[in-house]
Parts: sequence; C-alpha cells; structure tokens
Amino acid sequence: MTPVRGPAVPRRRLGTELRRLREESGLLIEAVAEHLECSTSKISRLETGKGIPKARDIRDLLALYGVTDAKVRERLTRWVRDGQQQGWWHDFSAVLDEKRETFVALEADAARMQGYEPALVHGLFQTADYAREIAKMVLVDPTSADLDKFVELRLQRQVILSRPEGALQLHVIMEEPVLYRPVGGPEVMRGQLRRLLEVAAAPNVDLQVLPLNVGVHPALVGPFALLTFPDTADQGVVIGEGVGGLVILENERDVSSFSRTFDEIQRRALDQRESVAFIASILQGTD
Repeated sequence: MTPVRGPAVPRRRLGTELRRLREESGLLIEAVAEHLECSTSKISRLETGKGIPKARDIRDLLALYGVTDAKVRERLTRWVRDGQQQGWWHDFSAVLDEKRETFVALEADAARMQGYEPALVHGLFQTADYAREIAKMVLVDPTSADLDKFVELRLQRQVILSRPEGALQLHVIMEEPVLYRPVGGPEVMRGQLRRLLEVAAAPNVDLQVLPLNVGVHPALVGPFALLTFPDTADQGVVIGEGVGGLVILENERDVSSFSRTFDEIQRRALDQRESVAFIASILQGTD
C-alpha cells in the first residue's frame, strides 16, 4: 500500500527548532546565509519547513549555533532524515501546483482536520465520478490521463481516513446547497449522497450540514481547512481557498481566528444525527 505519512511534520519541527536556535544565538538570517554561503531564501525555507533539509547544512547550522547536546543533535538529525523522504504525492505533479502539493503534504501528516465547504463536497468524501466532473472544471484543457490522475489523487488522499494507525480525525461542515448542486447528473449525485452517509458512520468522522436559513455567518469568506498535528507544540495551519488559489496561514493569530469561526458555524449547523437524516431525505427524494 502507498504510504500515507510524509515529510511535512518532521520538516516543520526541524524548521521551528532551527529558528529558535538562531534567535537564541542572536543571529539574523542574513548572517547565517553568509556563513553557509547560500541565499537567505534557503535559510527561510528551512525554518518554515518548506525546504528539503540536507544533513551537511544542518550540521553546519548546529555548529554555528553552538549546539553540543547529543540528544538535541540526534533529534534534529532524525528530523532531517525523515524530512528528506519523497511524499507519494510527487507522482501527481501534473495535477498539483506547489501550494496544493504543500496542502496534500500537510494533510497526510495531520492528526485532525476541521473543514468548511460552501460549494462542493469535501475532497476526502468525493466519489470517483464526482471528482472526475470537478476535474473537468478545474484543470486547464485536461487530457484523459490528467482526469485519471486527478481522480487517483483524490482517492489516494482518502486513505488517511482509514489508515490502521492514527486515522485522521475529520470534522466537516458543508453548506446545504452542496447537496443539491447537480454535479455530473442524477446518478453521480445519488452515488455521492450515498457516499456521504457511509463516511458519516465512521467513528473518526463528524459531518454537519449548515442550512440556508442560518443566513449570514462568519465563514462566508470561502472554504478553509484547519489542520492540527500530533506534536502539541505545533499550533496548526489554515488552508484557505479563493479565486487566486490556495492561501496557507501559519500565524497563531490567524489559526485562532479560523478556529473560532469554525466553532461558531458548528454551533449553527445541524448536529450529526440531524445532518445524516437530512442527507438521507435528499437521497430518498432522488429515487
């Protein structure tokens, strides 16, 4: 089976520790880059967990920061090793831009996701037929191979919901119109509604419907996902989406703001039992 864990978390942990060590040393990024004879962007990418760490660079940085503790050096070396692996999603570069690749990498390593979807069924719930119809809209002049790759990626991402160890805890709130929007025709939508009822029965999945009569609410800015990770020291990350593409937010204030927004719409949405009954009634009406 394709591995579902990736290098995102060890890279983030390594980056956080490197930034802390640099700041404790009183060094600016420019000074560190000059010492390593590299660009400041390279140091910045390492500290934000976006660069692929190399053992020699990390050894040089630890020497520069005066780190001699064997346990600290061993821990960072382990994160370097784990962060060098290639994620399975690299095989899908034809249908992934850089930011979406980052999102898939973070998703694969997350322990928990809270997602809000105002327009479409959440990607981790989509059937192959539904996903193919979405691919036709979001990909530019897609070939048949591109469509197949997009669908394969969608389905591979969903493995995190059933992985034997540490299945993703997923809580999704979808707007009511998502359930009525005809994507791919009646048969595709019936299959998709049945799929929603199936996933809602999983112990690690919470699914809520936000009815139209709620009116204006704080999440109307667009779809977003709030990811948290096994390391409790990591406050998490928010992935938002708009016309310009994905936006990745890691500032603690932004993460807290979106967390409060999710809590607010959760209170306004139908609860799990009511949501399942509502979806079932729509499915029954399509027969």
